[in-house]
Amino acid sequence: MTDAALRMSIAGVGHWHAPRHVEAFVAAGATVVAVQDDAAATAERWAVRLACAAEPTLDDLLERHDVDLVLAMPRHRGAPSVVGRLVEHGTPFVVEKPAAASAADLWPLVHAAEAAGRFAAVPLINRYSSFWEQVQRLRGEGLLDPTTVARFRIVNGSPDRYVEDDVGWVLDPDVSGGGALRNLGPHPVDAFLSLAAGEVSVLGAALSHRQHALPVEEHAVALLRDEAGLIGLVEVGYSGPDRDGTDHEWALTGAGSSVRELHDVVEVSTGSGTVTIASPSVMQRYQIFAADVVDRLRTGRPAPVTLREACRALDVIDRIYAAAATTTGTAVPALTPAAPGPNEGEIP
Repeated sequence: MTDAALRMSIAGVGHWHAPRHVEAFVAAGATVVAVQDDAAATAERWAVRLACAAEPTLDDLLERHDVDLVLAMPRHRGAPSVVGRLVEHGTPFVVEKPAAASAADLWPLVHAAEAAGRFAAVPLINRYSSFWEQVQRLRGEGLLDPTTVARFRIVNGSPDRYVEDDVGWVLDPDVSGGGALRNLGPHPVDAFLSLAAGEVSVLGAALSHRQHALPVEEHAVALLRDEAGLIGLVEVGYSGPDRDGTDHEWALTGAGSSVRELHDVVEVSTGSGTVTIASPSVMQRYQIFAADVVDRLRTGRPAPVTLREACRALDVIDRIYAAAATTTGTAVPALTPAAPGPNEGEIP
C-alpha cells in the first residue's frame, strides 16, 4: 500500500474494545469507511459517529468496500467462521483475541492463512510493554540466567460491566466459550510462552465462581512449567473492586535480578540497586499496536502477532480448563473439535 491514508472497515463494531481500537487506528492514520455488526442499531450508531457506511453482514462489508485492513471483533464461538471468511477474501485483517473458543477450531485457519500468505494479526497489546525491553537487556547482561519464576496477572473489575456495555454474551459460555480465562487468559499465557523453552506443561489449575455465581468462571489460576524448568503462575479474573480498574502485574525472577511491571511502571532490581522505568499505559499499547500494524502494511512486513501465536495460547488455555476440571471437578466449557489442518497432530 502507499503512504495515503489507510482505509479500514470494522466487523463486529459492537465489541467493548471498539472505542480503543478506533481511537488507536485513527491516530495511526487510518480512515474507517464502513462498519458492520449483527445488531443493526449498533452499526448505525457507529456509522453516524464515524461518518461512514453501515453494513448488515460481513459479506456485505467485504464485497461493497475496498479497504486496506479489516478489523474484526467477533463473538468467540463464531470467530472461526469470520476468520475463515477473511482468510478466503484476502484483505489484511486484525482479529480480536481469543479468535476462537478453542485451539481446535482455530488451528486449521492458522494453516490456511499461512499457506495463502495472509496478513492476520491479533492484538496481544501487552507485548508492547517496557517489561520486555528490560527482560531482553537483563538477559543480554546474563542477569536472568537461569530464570526461575514468572508471574503474570490481570484481574479486572466486575463482570457487570459487560451487561452494562450491551455485550452480555461474554458471560454466556455457549457464546464465549468460557469466562475470565478464555477472555483475558491469552495475554498472560502469551507472556509465559514468550519466555518458554520447548513444550509447556500445565501442572495444576483452579477456577472460581464464588463471588458472582456466574455460569462462566470469574477467576482462574494456573501453574505452568516449560521444558527448561521455568515455573509460571498465571492469574486472571473479573473480581476486582473497581468496575473499570485492573490489577496488572508482569514479574520475572532470575539468578541475578528481577523485573516487575505493576500497571505502567517497571521496577528492575539487581545487585547494584533498584531502578524504575515508565511503561506505556494500556491505551498507549493499543496505539503502539495500531501504528505498528499500519507501518507493517505500508512496508510489506508480516503481522506483529500472528494467528499461530494466538492459537498456541489457546492450546494452553484449553489444557488449563482440562486441568481445572481434573483437579477440582469444575465444569468447563465444551470444546468442539474442528477438522484437522494439513499437519494433523501438530501442536500449535
